[in-house]
Amino acid sequence: MADENTPGPDLYAALGVARTATDTEIRRAFRNLVSKVHPDKGGDAETFRKIQQAYEVLSDTAKRAKYDKTGKVVRSVEDEFMDSFAGGSFRDRVRRGEVEKINLSEQITVRQDKSNQSHTAGFEAWMRSRGTAGVKVFTSDDVVEQYGVAKGSYDEIALPRINAHTVRCKRAGAPGEVLEAGQEAIPQVLEWGEVLLSVRYAPINPADLYSVQTGGLYGEDSVDPPFIAGHDGVAVVVKVGPGVKALAENDWVIPMKPNLGTWRSLAVAKEKDLLRVPPDSVPLEQAAMLREAIAAYRLLEDHAALKPGDAVILNAANGTVGQMVVQLCSLLRLRAIAVVSGESDFEKTAAWLRGLGAEQVLLDSGSIKMELDKAKFYAKPKLALDAVGGASAMRLADCLAEGGQLVVYGSVSGKSPQFTWRQWVFQSIQVKGFNVRRWMKENKKKLPAVLESLAKLMSAGKLRAEFTEYELHSEFEEALDHAQDRGKNTKVLLKVTDVGAQYD
Repeated sequence: MADENTPGPDLYAALGVARTATDTEIRRAFRNLVSKVHPDKGGDAETFRKIQQAYEVLSDTAKRAKYDKTGKVVRSVEDEFMDSFAGGSFRDRVRRGEVEKINLSEQITVRQDKSNQSHTAGFEAWMRSRGTAGVKVFTSDDVVEQYGVAKGSYDEIALPRINAHTVRCKRAGAPGEVLEAGQEAIPQVLEWGEVLLSVRYAPINPADLYSVQTGGLYGEDSVDPPFIAGHDGVAVVVKVGPGVKALAENDWVIPMKPNLGTWRSLAVAKEKDLLRVPPDSVPLEQAAMLREAIAAYRLLEDHAALKPGDAVILNAANGTVGQMVVQLCSLLRLRAIAVVSGESDFEKTAAWLRGLGAEQVLLDSGSIKMELDKAKFYAKPKLALDAVGGASAMRLADCLAEGGQLVVYGSVSGKSPQFTWRQWVFQSIQVKGFNVRRWMKENKKKLPAVLESLAKLMSAGKLRAEFTEYELHSEFEEALDHAQDRGKNTKVLLKVTDVGAQYD
């Protein structure tokens, strides 16, 4: 992706130096100004931002040369991402975008005001306290969602007679024993609000295997066996049914909810259960893993109020979410400590993760805290990301700074996270859970901006996940075997090139 040039202010004037200033003079001017105008010391946040921008350009030889020649500030993909992350507040610890919270004394003062003691004021305060749930506007779409549309009141869309390739889970059990590849007919018509999808790529994720092992469970959602497996993937809309408003033929979509059965070549799904992805905005293979990319983004933006230089520790770092967290940390100048399970080729995995931006790569065993001390890595992480559970979570928590957060977003081991009472009492750690599907459901308005940021990084090659392709209809058994290898360092994708066969 090409860099964008935008006119900028006089950067030399912002730092109070001449255009002939040396690197040392620029660096010293910046340090002097920071000590005076930083918002933490009562300075103006906007002025501080301009000083930061000036230093970032003038301290970089290439950017300074470009600025001197054109008078414009070169904005790279990384710059745009840094500026947009956390609502633009990431570059500075002062989070200007945070919602101000009224403390108890302020509430008492406000409530003693006579203007706040009327019936109207009380009612307004009660409505505000209910938040966005206080007012609900019901539309025709809400009525359709709750009561449906009567058959016969619309024209169904006929579909071709095709036996699509599928992978069906017959019952709960070991994936290799209960999954069966085959073919089955797609529905003959599209009903109200439905679309026909041509699935292009579908990953084999730990959540998929968990649902197979448990016979259709996924959090609070469940399906009864037999069912077509697969929660995630990317598909192209082939045909739209009656009542479909936001999707059109050739649109790219990813699932918004689990249990859509993506391990098949053709699928019929409800429009409301899909998220449109701008076509060609990212490589199609990477689009199949957008849920993981969104998860990585939200894990860093929503927790621990991180700032450049902070340390983040994560286990399952060679997984798809882990890879993306490490890359985002590098872009955001966060110090990633990547923890991986007992790898047969640890040095190769460690070198690969360091290449992605990890500052430290450690085995998930023994005392990680002691290993960090041996490596003279004394910056205690403010954030720990757990996707393994069990004793691994305890090892991460042991490394956290006082008051640090541990976020649980998965459990590859199938075991609940373990903590000692000392971690709760003396470290004052905070433990939270995170589910990206719930976040997507509750933050639909924020999704386009997140997708745009991620798409720019992916298109520029700054963010990607390793993957290995297998044909859905002919190589599923080999793909499944590969997906269950804990040390694979790659996402197994089921690729669809053959949609099936027509029948009479």
